[in-house]
Amino acid sequence: MLIARHEPMLGVVALNPDGTIQLDASGNPVLNTTDTSTDVYLRPEFADRLTVKNLDGVLRGGWFAEDFTLAEVKQLNAIERIPALRGTEFDNDGLKVPTLAEVIDLVQEVEAETGRQIGIYPETKHPTFFEQQGYNTSEILVETLVAEGFTDPSRIYIQSFEVANLKALNDTLMSAAGIDIPLVQLFGGGGQPYDFVVAGDARTYTDLSTPAGLAEVATYAEGIGSNKQRIVPLTTVDADGNGQPDDLNGDGAISDGDRVTGTPTTLIADAHDAGLLVHLYTLRNESFFLPDSYEGDPINEYKQFIELGVDGFFTDFPGTGFTARSTFIEEPAVANLGGSRGFEGMAFSPDRATLYPMLEGTVVGDPAGSLRIYEFDVASAAYEGLVGLYQMESVANAIGDFTPINDSEFLVIERDNNQGEAAEFKKIFKVDLSQVDSEGFVAKTEVVDLLNISDPNDLNGDGSTSFDFPFVTIEDVLVIDADTILVANDNNYPFSLGRGPDIDNNEIIEIQLDQPLNLDARLGVAGLSGGAAKLVDLTGFDGDVAVDVTVSREATFDNVLRFYETDAQGRVNGLLAEDAGYETAVAASLLDTELTIDNLVTTDVSFTLPGGAYYAPVLLVNGNVDYLATIGEARIQRSGNVWSFEDSFDNDFNDLVVTLNSAETGV
Repeated sequence: MLIARHEPMLGVVALNPDGTIQLDASGNPVLNTTDTSTDVYLRPEFADRLTVKNLDGVLRGGWFAEDFTLAEVKQLNAIERIPALRGTEFDNDGLKVPTLAEVIDLVQEVEAETGRQIGIYPETKHPTFFEQQGYNTSEILVETLVAEGFTDPSRIYIQSFEVANLKALNDTLMSAAGIDIPLVQLFGGGGQPYDFVVAGDARTYTDLSTPAGLAEVATYAEGIGSNKQRIVPLTTVDADGNGQPDDLNGDGAISDGDRVTGTPTTLIADAHDAGLLVHLYTLRNESFFLPDSYEGDPINEYKQFIELGVDGFFTDFPGTGFTARSTFIEEPAVANLGGSRGFEGMAFSPDRATLYPMLEGTVVGDPAGSLRIYEFDVASAAYEGLVGLYQMESVANAIGDFTPINDSEFLVIERDNNQGEAAEFKKIFKVDLSQVDSEGFVAKTEVVDLLNISDPNDLNGDGSTSFDFPFVTIEDVLVIDADTILVANDNNYPFSLGRGPDIDNNEIIEIQLDQPLNLDARLGVAGLSGGAAKLVDLTGFDGDVAVDVTVSREATFDNVLRFYETDAQGRVNGLLAEDAGYETAVAASLLDTELTIDNLVTTDVSFTLPGGAYYAPVLLVNGNVDYLATIGEARIQRSGNVWSFEDSFDNDFNDLVVTLNSAETGV
């Protein structure tokens, strides 16, 4: 099991010249406070793990990770590695040492939440040291990546300061696993790769950085990872001539912060000539690390390396790195919502005056697994703001549909992304937009578990009294009536195998609810017979529209057909057909166009209406404006392109019949 470590040691202690552990006056080990990254030294139960080992030819004392089980490592808390510079503010946060698999899991979780793609850049630390103890960390790395399904070569680099393990990865290990991940040869500031030392190879990192050395690196790696000074050399300053380097930043210690930059080397150009990428390490903001030549502004250091042509860089300060990249390379297009995670559900208010679009993905910065619900005013064609947040049961879930019950209550499909036997979560919830808690979440109540639907009469004949709907893309829910909903899946042909083994049909089911919905009368099947269904829709036309109809009459009354303009729901002056005062508003809004024919006659009639609007027909019984049959009444019926009118109450609906033949612009 690989864990994330800066060095193999969980804690480091100082050694005496003879290689024994240095003790303080109290007999406790003297802690190295620049390389210790866990609180293992505070754990008496692990005191016996303190040891001295030969690490790459140098004796090092500490608590070595390979001497602990994973369960023991998880007992430790991570702490700041260089507290003198960065403090200990987070040492008591209980942060744990993650495994590589946990790092990948976190990456995939954040990707699911944000829609962004995130890469990883693992380094095999001291592979020879571990191989001498029986661990092939390169093999374990490959096995972990494959097991986690994280092998996209555009999102991973593998790096190492040694050479043999990179060659093994390139020549055998990755090909055997069926993967091909780019490798990066790290260059130390001096010395040799330790596997060279063990093999008796006298070459140094400097030899590898020559054009000939780079040509060899290019046979097994795609890039090099150089320390800063191999690209921009640094030297100390002795302005007072006392033979000692000057403390330019005044911190009492000599570090890179007390050095000035020299003439850049040709390493970047040489590497590019060899076909290699160049990723440098490590850029830091603190004055201890920032050379004096950059005048205290870390952006100046980034600027120089970017202008020299580096292809990437490591930094302990990603915000600064992001600013530098945006400033000196290009302004990145950074979305706060991932691709294909936009509006998925779109509900409407019962009066059709308001739309409620819901996102499918979580906006960056919003609570994990939360989906925004917006309000959009149809009349003004403008967003009215955020209604609230819908909280998914899992960040990995998705929503399907969003449909109204009444002015404040709506149904939402929430599902996992599995199908068949792997499906674990397919539910329909009722949300109430009028109930929003202090954190902005709308109230939510489960209505149906689609994986456990009661089927007491075994309607599908499978011998079971329960029924499931185990599909990935359950896309539609409609309210039929207060007790019944319709649910449908989209088989995304040919990818849906929820029933299996064959490709799924687009299944449509009706479900009787345990508890009735508080259904608005304008919704459901009953709502379809309302006034809006009887309108003439000319919104898709520009200019005047020539309307051709066939009209017939079997009535004693000399009935007259006229029209009035409405909105999409048949409203006039804000009144719906069932509202008091509607007929009065209609009478005041009648257009001049009128149709009238003799009794027992059928004839074709043409007339003109302005395009871009909805129109409602109204029957003036015996031509009387005070005796109207409007769309709000049962005396008008529509079937397709045929409108039938009743002037009295014998319900034969032949007192005037109008068939729409055509509607064309260009008059």
